Amino acid sequence: MKLSRHWPAALLLAIVLAPAPSLAQGGEQDELSGLIDELRLLLDRGERERLADPWYLRDLRALVDRYDWPWRKRLLSDDFSSRGPQPAEPWQVTAGEFLIDWRHGLRSLVRPAAPQQTGSQGGQQGGQVSSEDAAKALIGSILQQALGGQGQQQQQGQGQAPQDPGFAAVVAPIRISNAFAIKVALSERPVDQLSLGRLELGPYQGQAAQAGYRLIYSPIAPPGTPSLELIRVSSRGTSATLELTDAKLGLGDGAVHELLWTRDRGGKMVVALDGKTLFSVVDRGFRDPFDGFSVVNAGGDYALRQVVIDGTQ
Repeated sequence: MKLSRHWPAALLLAIVLAPAPSLAQGGEQDELSGLIDELRLLLDRGERERLADPWYLRDLRALVDRYDWPWRKRLLSDDFSSRGPQPAEPWQVTAGEFLIDWRHGLRSLVRPAAPQQTGSQGGQQGGQVSSEDAAKALIGSILQQALGGQGQQQQQGQGQAPQDPGFAAVVAPIRISNAFAIKVALSERPVDQLSLGRLELGPYQGQAAQAGYRLIYSPIAPPGTPSLELIRVSSRGTSATLELTDAKLGLGDGAVHELLWTRDRGGKMVVALDGKTLFSVVDRGFRDPFDGFSVVNAGGDYALRQVVIDGTQ
């Protein structure tokens, strides 16, 4: 039996009434995924049996693609509602402090250190450090400490590192598929005299956590410098800026904001804040799964209200 000539209208209505992928949760997401799969079967049949105009079917397929959520495997979901003060597994605080705050979530406060003078051999002027050099230092040392120094940390006792290194780091060593969707609900509060604050997060690869993607947020970005930057760091420690924005993000109002970072199977990454796309870029520098997710506070007062990571099969 052939489908009714009115089936494209019903298809369109089903899509319009479906919840947005980023907002659908639990059973709603399962229902939406099932609906998308059925719609694709209908589209395949429509094209195969020529039940509708090919251009119309193409437009409908593009609409279905907008509402598809290919990251259907929940890898991590934490609203940091545990009694604390330490976050529950798989989170591991490896430097500084990331503590459960019942009002705000997983919170970290790193106050600005005294500015360091750099000589001519430092390669920087005025004590300023580029985001690329800072990212290299953080990924090359902090994350190596995060995974490689766990044995020493266990000897010091469960929880924080024995000394304050001037930054704070927390990692979740979990398997993350190469295509992923990372949703982070976060808030920020102003810190007096903060001039070079920075929050970095992203998936990493390798035992030493040297390689990976990093989103670098700078709460106080001078004009012409990025407020949010996406970089790729290779296993050799070299880094490359993939995309950036100098838009004022307005995170310092104390309210909770939702950051959504997706990467599809083709390497296309999209970063959005509160439902508004900030930038998108295609990068195929990594083809294997990732070995964990890390968050580094290099200056500022930040709190994670929720972290959700979805992946593919």
